[in-house]
Amino acid sequence: MTKGIFMAACCLCLSLHAGTIMAKTVHLISSSSEYDEHNIPDIVTAFKRQGFQVNRQYLDQQVSDFGYVNTDRARAENLVKALTDDDVEYLWFVRGGSGALNLLPHLFANLTNIHGAREKILVGFSDVTAIHDFINKHVGWRSVHGIVAANNKDIYQRQGEKGINMNTGLRQTFDAITHGVSYPGILPLNTPARAGVSGVLMGGNLTLLQSLFSTRYEKYLRDEILLLEDTGVTYKQLDRALHQLQYKKDFTPNAIIFGQFYPLSASDEERLIFKSVIRDFADATPIPVYYYPYFGHGATNNPMLLKHQAVITCPAEQEYCTLRQPAIRPEPKRGQQRNARAVE
Repeated sequence: MTKGIFMAACCLCLSLHAGTIMAKTVHLISSSSEYDEHNIPDIVTAFKRQGFQVNRQYLDQQVSDFGYVNTDRARAENLVKALTDDDVEYLWFVRGGSGALNLLPHLFANLTNIHGAREKILVGFSDVTAIHDFINKHVGWRSVHGIVAANNKDIYQRQGEKGINMNTGLRQTFDAITHGVSYPGILPLNTPARAGVSGVLMGGNLTLLQSLFSTRYEKYLRDEILLLEDTGVTYKQLDRALHQLQYKKDFTPNAIIFGQFYPLSASDEERLIFKSVIRDFADATPIPVYYYPYFGHGATNNPMLLKHQAVITCPAEQEYCTLRQPAIRPEPKRGQQRNARAVE
C-alpha cells in the first residue's frame, strides 16, 4: 500500500515536472536577415540557464543573394510551418534586420490554416514588426514586442560584450508574459495625454509600419494604442515621417507611445533633438502622445504585450504616467497545478 502511494506520488511529480518543461519550450526561428550561426550554441545555453528547453527545428539558413536567411518562398514556408505546428507554444526570433515584409503574400495565402492552429506567442522586434502586425490584426493572436534571441543581456554577459538591448534579459521578457508589466516613467507630451488612456497595444518599428501604408495589408483596430520606435533614421527623416502621420487619412489611434529613435551611443544633444521632433508632433495632434525611450533599439528594450489590453494612468500630482498590462498567460501556482491534475 505504502509502496503504491510512493510510486503514484513519484509519477505525479514527474508528470508535473514534465508539464512545466513543456510549457517553457522555446522554438527558435529567424525570418529576416542572416544570423551568425556560431552564436546559436550561446543562445541555447542562455535559454537553458533561464530554465527553458530549446527547439531549433525552424532554424533553416541558406543565405540568399539579398542577405536574408533564405529565399522569400523558403522563409515564408518555414514560418507557416512553425505557425501551424501545434507543438509550438513560444516562437522566439533570433534576429530582425530586413525582409519580413516580403512574406506577407504567402502568410495571407495560408491565413485559414494559421487561424486553425494552436495560438502561440511570438517574441521579437524591429523587422519582426511585419509579422507581429499580421499575427495581431489578421490572426488575432497576442505577441511580445521584445528582445531577439541574439541580442540581449544574457547573450552579452556570456560573450563579454555590450550592444543593443544589453540591459534586458530573457527572464524579464518571459515574466512579462506570465506576470504582466508595470512601467512608470511614461512622459505625457500633450494635454490630451494627461487624461490617461486605455486600449489594445499594437505597433512596433515605424519603418515597417510605414511600409504597410496604403497597401491591402494595412489595418487598424478601433481602440489601438500605437507603439513606435526606429533605428538608423535622422531627426529630419523622423520629422518627415511624423508629418506623414499627421496628414494620414483615417488615422485615429487612442494614443501613440514613442520609444527610442536616437542611436545607442547618442549624445545629450542628439537625444534632445529627437525628443523635440516628437514633441512638435504632439503639439500638432489631438491624439494623446507619450514618450518612453525604453523600448526599441536602445540599451533597454522593455517587453510590451501586443494585441493585449493596456492602461495608462496619470496622477494629477505627478509629472509621469504609468503603463500597466496584465499577464497573457498567468503562471499557475503549485497548488493550482495539483488541483488541475486531480480533476484530470
